[in-house]
Amino acid sequence: MIQHDDLRFEECFDAAYQFMGILDETGRILRVNRAALEFTGLSHADVIDIPLWLLPWPALKRQNRQALKQAVFQAVSGKTGRNELKIRSRNQNEKIIEFSIKPVGDKAGLLKFLFAEGRDITAYRRTRDALFHSEARFRTIFEEAGIGIVIKGVNGKMLDCNPAFQEMVGYTVAELRQRDYLEITHPLDKKISRKLFNDLVTGKRENYFIEKRYIHKGGEAVWGRITASLVRGQDGAEKFVIGMVENITVNKQIEAELSELQQRLREGREMERLRFAQDLHDGPLQEIIGVSYQVQEVVNSIQEDSSREQLQAIRTALQALAHSVRALCGELRPPSLVPFGLEKTIRSHLEEFQKSHSELSISYKLARDGKSLPEHTRIVLFRIYQESLNNILRHAQAKSVKIQFRLTSQKAVLEIQDDGKGFELPNRWVRLARQGHLGLIGAMERTSEVGGFLEILTSPGNGTLIRASVPLLEARTALPVTGEENRK
Repeated sequence: MIQHDDLRFEECFDAAYQFMGILDETGRILRVNRAALEFTGLSHADVIDIPLWLLPWPALKRQNRQALKQAVFQAVSGKTGRNELKIRSRNQNEKIIEFSIKPVGDKAGLLKFLFAEGRDITAYRRTRDALFHSEARFRTIFEEAGIGIVIKGVNGKMLDCNPAFQEMVGYTVAELRQRDYLEITHPLDKKISRKLFNDLVTGKRENYFIEKRYIHKGGEAVWGRITASLVRGQDGAEKFVIGMVENITVNKQIEAELSELQQRLREGREMERLRFAQDLHDGPLQEIIGVSYQVQEVVNSIQEDSSREQLQAIRTALQALAHSVRALCGELRPPSLVPFGLEKTIRSHLEEFQKSHSELSISYKLARDGKSLPEHTRIVLFRIYQESLNNILRHAQAKSVKIQFRLTSQKAVLEIQDDGKGFELPNRWVRLARQGHLGLIGAMERTSEVGGFLEILTSPGNGTLIRASVPLLEARTALPVTGEENRK
């Protein structure tokens, strides 16, 4: 299934007419689409793993490369800006390229990759200039432009649109002229669209940029990237609004499929854990136990004390090895998680954990969930609990740990708090990984994949609190909580 989805992503990526690329957080190119290669005349071999601003494209001048480098650094810091490049290839007229580099992250704010987009807006600039020079010239460009062009009255009524926009939304000019622009706007985007348009026609802004959805005549949603400007007459009075609309539906599909692929890969890793735990349990563990029994039989048949002691020591070592393998199987996929729920699984895990780490004082208060939570949510919360304990052992130097799991009708909340040394939270989450807090990064990803969010409250010398909150899709009554238990 992952291979099929990956192929579909590649087809959509290459089908887009915009120039698109995926960069890592240093600005190196991981992937570009066919449109970008055809426009530049470069090949995949020319661009892959090359910083964007060092592309071996002669049309890029020094100032172009500086602009690209600055845009990459802004995107890494969480800012998305739109920039323009004026390029002139040999024996060709000057062209204007509009580009943006957008950071793509999860709900926890973790940067995953940079998404670069570009398009040739030479025709758009000609269109804008033509409004003030020649109606005939404007009409030619209006009809032939590859992106949608919409003209609206200051009252919001559609006055005119070009063939590209008609194709995008499925309506004719005559049909659109009978409609307000909000009638073909997706319900979820109407509020922001109305505000921006009103700000434009009342003089609060001269232009605006937005990505929004239209409702196609056939009923499906179509994504558009819109740049709208207010056009005034010579007397300064508002005449109409002109909007340039680029169809970015394919881009949005690509972003959605990238997120879906990442989720499927995470689910695949969880299944691999289960298969590995089963193979380890059914294979090596059983063989170790079998050898242990065979050694015991040999011990019983030998009369010499020294030989018996040696063999008994071997059997003890085999039993310890079997215990370690069994514990590893439990870490990979706790056998009680699916049939008995999160509360019993955490309780069982803590009993074994405390035996190995008696230096920690652990207290807990756990809601009885049984099978009330979806299996995937149980797995996510248990992994966050596991990774938090591992982080405490590796970094916190804590003496005590408090664990709380509670349920309401709206959400499930898991908290793990320690009294360790704490740490300084970085302003960018990627620095957590660089500091070795990989468990926290994993917890963020897991929480976001079930629609929840992760809070980290910490400071040097004041311990750390990890709180994972996951929304529940179905209404439930609050479940009872067991009495607090302390173990040392």
